[in-house]
Amino acid sequence: MIIKCLALAILTEALVELIFTAAPLQGLRTWFIKKTPWLNSTDRGHLLECKYCTSIWIAAGVILLATFADFGVTRLAAFSLIIARISNLLHLFCSTIRDMQINLRLTRR
Repeated sequence: MIIKCLALAILTEALVELIFTAAPLQGLRTWFIKKTPWLNSTDRGHLLECKYCTSIWIAAGVILLATFADFGVTRLAAFSLIIARISNLLHLFCSTIRDMQINLRLTRR
């Protein structure tokens, strides 16, 4: 159960990150923002302009999918996104370690 919750949290984070940073989705996101003015808050902006707000609704959708559409295809798509996100985080970690090593070498000279 804990592993499933962790996987769903990573999936939610991956989907939110895709919505906000994937270049191919930015046109669709902009179009959706223009077509749904009722999702606009006067002090916070549109729902899709706030990662926190978006993550709540994405998490709700992920939970519904995990509960009612737990098929092989949805699992495959979900695990693909989870693996991609974890690999991105590992890449970031390795890049940070490499940069620290380079900085250490430069300060020794």
